[in-house]
Amino acid sequence: MKLALCLIAIFLFITTSSAQSRMISKDEYEKVFEFAVWETNKAYPVILKVTTVFIENGKIVRTVTDLNENESNLHHRITRTILAEGHKTNKYQVSAGFGKVFCSDDRVSWRPSQAECFGPVSVYGRRDAESIEYGVTVKSVRGKKVRVFREYSVFAPSEGSKKKDFRETVSTIDSRGFFRTVVDTEGTLYPRTVTLIRKQAWLTRAKIKPVITPIK
Repeated sequence: MKLALCLIAIFLFITTSSAQSRMISKDEYEKVFEFAVWETNKAYPVILKVTTVFIENGKIVRTVTDLNENESNLHHRITRTILAEGHKTNKYQVSAGFGKVFCSDDRVSWRPSQAECFGPVSVYGRRDAESIEYGVTVKSVRGKKVRVFREYSVFAPSEGSKKKDFRETVSTIDSRGFFRTVVDTEGTLYPRTVTLIRKQAWLTRAKIKPVITPIK
């Protein structure tokens, strides 16, 4: 039920009335996307929340949420929350300057690290898409004009599979060219089956506590 409500909410958001849609080229899409990546992530202090939902047989089996509080390029803290099989675990990271990375499981006991405390939530190998479509919808959300960009890719069946895969990225960008949200949906086709939903949401010029070294 939660998954269905999530998908319905995304659909309603994309299909807001008075929207104007058109297809665009790969070059136009990439130009806007690259600008948004560069400008949004350096609008310090910035908070980025990334929630990844893993789905099997129509049921959510794991949810990973990363809360990134970025004070500057070298000063940030990350809280990772993993919910699986009814259990919740948290992990923490603080980066307080070049080479100053600290990890914790409880925010009380910290240990220095030579690398990031935890790896990526999901890893992708290089794949060439059979087809890719790009589009943009211009509309008004709460009285403000935004553009919603869509990239839809279809991939040939991976090794050992008979089903084609799809990946859809829906990015909402404000009048400054900054990201508001990016929603990725992945799965297989025929029938369309969703296996992963990832939502990224940004808050720029945010108020966060100063990022300092947790241990002396």
